[in-house]
Amino acid sequence: MHTWTFRRDWIVPGITAAVVVAGLTVAGVVKASDHQDTPTVELSPRYDVNDVYAFPSPVAGRTVLALSTASPLTPARTPSATFGTRDKELYQLKIDNNGDAVEDLVFQVTFTGPERNQMVRLKGPMKPNETGTANTMLRGESTLYGRTNTVLGSPNGVQLFAGPRDDPFFLDLEYFFRIVPDRKPVGGPLAALPNTPSASSFRAVGQAKDYLRGFNDMAIVIELPTSMLVADPKNPGKFGVWGTTSRPRGQ
Repeated sequence: MHTWTFRRDWIVPGITAAVVVAGLTVAGVVKASDHQDTPTVELSPRYDVNDVYAFPSPVAGRTVLALSTASPLTPARTPSATFGTRDKELYQLKIDNNGDAVEDLVFQVTFTGPERNQMVRLKGPMKPNETGTANTMLRGESTLYGRTNTVLGSPNGVQLFAGPRDDPFFLDLEYFFRIVPDRKPVGGPLAALPNTPSASSFRAVGQAKDYLRGFNDMAIVIELPTSMLVADPKNPGKFGVWGTTSRPRGQ
């Protein structure tokens, strides 16, 4: 059994509720996401968590959780984009439903197979074997198993989608990379942005530009009854959500 070492851990970004409760009440503390802040994730972008989202489903009584990774950015409709395989990467969404900032439930998502033909396995929500930065695989049968780029599961139970998805990103990156030049990627589509502002840079109000238009990240999306996430299904309360990527210790 692999022991997995923590690589990335993000709270839900500021535009999204970090804590979801019945009636759309939101916790008071929300932190922003951050990217490419270590050489490890610069060289291994599949470990770089873009965002974690939690929001009510359009279907009453259900919640949607999502984790997206840089994995890396790929042109839209590129079928070769893949997740890391089980012997290299473990993707997790963690739930704290008693307010102590320690996970009470965990979803574990792993992948097998080659490009264009990957299989995804979901376990959870289950009580973790241990909490914190070293994680082992959950015991017991899988919750869902099937092909990526397919909606798996039941609309009345747990559903899962894993595959490339567009993630709009409205930010003047040309100016941002001038202010914080060490965050500019050394490769990929964003590395080609000029070091000085150009006519493509937006500066006036109302001229927002989606710099990642035409590119996908890799998304893991889970929808399930909210009652499966809370401590007391009859009296739903606040719960915290965060995401991690890990790899086996020693790799």
